[in-house]
Order: sequence, then C-alpha cells, then structure tokens
Amino acid sequence: MRSNGRSILASTLPPNDLNLHPGERLTMVCPDCRSWRVIRRGMIWPHRADDGMTRCPGSGTRLVVDLTSVEWQSAMVVAVRQAATRHGSRTHRKPAPPTPQPLHRIAAA
Repeated sequence: MRSNGRSILASTLPPNDLNLHPGERLTMVCPDCRSWRVIRRGMIWPHRADDGMTRCPGSGTRLVVDLTSVEWQSAMVVAVRQAATRHGSRTHRKPAPPTPQPLHRIAAA
C-alpha cells in the first residue's frame, strides 16, 4: 500500500471521528468520503470512492496518533456533555387554513 502524501494528527480530529478504545481496532472517518475505515500500517486502508470504480483520495492518508486512549476518552466525555446541552428549537404550528367549498356548491356568477 502506498501513502498519498497527506498526514493527519489524531489530536486535530474531532473525538467522534476516531476510535481509540483499548482492545478495539484502530478506526477513523475518512476525511474525503466520511466513511469509517480501518487503520493499518499507520494509514487509512485503501477503499473505493462513492462511484465504486476509482480509489478514494483519502486512501493512504497517514494517521499520527499523538494522544493516548485516556486523553481521547476524556475528549469524548467533554464532547458528549456539550452535545447533551444542545436542543432543537421549538416548533410553532400554524392553524390549518379553512377548507374551501367544493366546486359544485359554488354559485355560478
């Protein structure tokens, strides 16, 4: 497998785009196609683009893991806490417009 010349630091990624759980396989979201991919030999394993024919440009991107799983887990806890405080805006429903009379009941002008 060949590298595409790009490299990403794990500390620059959002914590939900990376999986550093101990005992699990190292995976991350491909920066180009946004799908979860396995990291082997320190880079994103080759995969196809959305068209199914060409190689995804994110294949071969090197991942430099510069944080521990404990640091990553604490960043995930902070991200989950921040997401829990968000809520959607309220939906204001308007009353339905009145139904018009059927055409056969309207008087001819």
